[in-house]
Amino acid sequence: MGDNNAGVIIGAGPAGLSAAETLSKSNCRFFVLETTDHTGGISATIQHNDFYFDLGGHRFFTKNKEIDRYVTDLLGDELSYVDRSSRILLRGKFFDYPLRPVNAILGLGAATAARTILDYLIEKAKFNRATPTNLEEWIISQFGSSLYRLFFKTYTEKVWGIECRRISAQWGVQRIKGLSLRTALIDAFWERRKKDAASLLKHFTYPLKGIGVICDKLADTIKEPNRLLLNSPVTELFHHGEQITAVSYAGEHGIEKIESDFVISSMPITELVTSLRPSAPQEVIEAAQWLKYRDLVCVALMFHLPSVTDQTWIYVHDPLIDFGRLHEPKNWSRYMAPRDQSCVVFEYFCNEGDAIWNASDEELFEKTKQDFKKSRIAPVANDTVFDYKVVRVPKAYPSYEIGFSHHLLKIRNYLTRFKNLQLVGRYGTYKYNNLDHSIETGIKGAQNILGANHDTFMVNIEDEYLEEVKQ
Repeated sequence: MGDNNAGVIIGAGPAGLSAAETLSKSNCRFFVLETTDHTGGISATIQHNDFYFDLGGHRFFTKNKEIDRYVTDLLGDELSYVDRSSRILLRGKFFDYPLRPVNAILGLGAATAARTILDYLIEKAKFNRATPTNLEEWIISQFGSSLYRLFFKTYTEKVWGIECRRISAQWGVQRIKGLSLRTALIDAFWERRKKDAASLLKHFTYPLKGIGVICDKLADTIKEPNRLLLNSPVTELFHHGEQITAVSYAGEHGIEKIESDFVISSMPITELVTSLRPSAPQEVIEAAQWLKYRDLVCVALMFHLPSVTDQTWIYVHDPLIDFGRLHEPKNWSRYMAPRDQSCVVFEYFCNEGDAIWNASDEELFEKTKQDFKKSRIAPVANDTVFDYKVVRVPKAYPSYEIGFSHHLLKIRNYLTRFKNLQLVGRYGTYKYNNLDHSIETGIKGAQNILGANHDTFMVNIEDEYLEEVKQ
């Protein structure tokens, strides 16, 4: 490295900070540039007075033993073991998630349950069935048309804001891996089956003071001369030949520039492309403009009750209620709220600039109270709300709209020319990664800087990732 040069890590989420922790063990000099005033990205834990809450609730689970050891060693006795208990709210009734046959029969009625299983058997009996190209076709192939209409269509379209037939089947393969009506039935009647799909996991680990503790611990490993700079959004990346040569960012003294030996980027890949100087080819810029994200607004309500629900998550399918999911942090760790009070976090999936995103904090507070009352999830709690906090999260989820992979490949092929650039994390790879995947990409990206030859896009690429334990 040059005497006056340093590497640049863009983003202080789990990917960027695991890269920083890895490089901290070497002689590399680097800066971590973070847009916001805190670490963690979407995996941050927010503190509001005596309450702590995550941006949607982020469990830690991995079947990669190396990553499991990495996080366990990092947190030690600050990790707790949580029993998962999740429910679906549909038609005013609660259903277990994942579905259990007895629960479904009691909730839907024997006729509907029988029709659900019959539709699934008919679907599986079809011959010469074409490979699903969209999410609607993929879910029907796994669950049948009745279960798709009842339990998937409304909620999925609430999350993504577009019809299921416009979403790539790849999203289902990646996010609902290993789960089908068949596996749900097997899970209900045979607890010791060999494979556990991601959506059927019954336990997970969780830091005592929120998922953001992972990034706090990683940030603590950054020592001088390396630096973590908050409130420092990247503005431009300069390149020449096969190298990113410098990175500009908006610092406390205006625009500042770092001559860079390498760049590990977890910023949105779309913004990376448009920040390049000289500009990327027009077709690559157009590909970046085509890719979309789904944004998130979290509204946390504080209650004068020691407990509001007994669940880790509740998924709300009712189209007349705008929030899509809620969780109660105290059910994850008792340290997340005072003993005699609790907090519930409501998630609104939206697009930046729409009515939900642009609503004032007070409007969202009133709306959430009314929708919570309408849901009848916990009527006794309705009149005990005494405080709230609203957090907006831009670009929370990469959208897998049909056609996205073509545009993403065009961007990736262009960016591979930069030999000192590593792309990591959910934003950097435009992949709906879990927390463990993001950490793994950060570690591997840093190892590449030190001489390894990993492909960070290959993390979380296997269709059966969560069914096969990696050694």
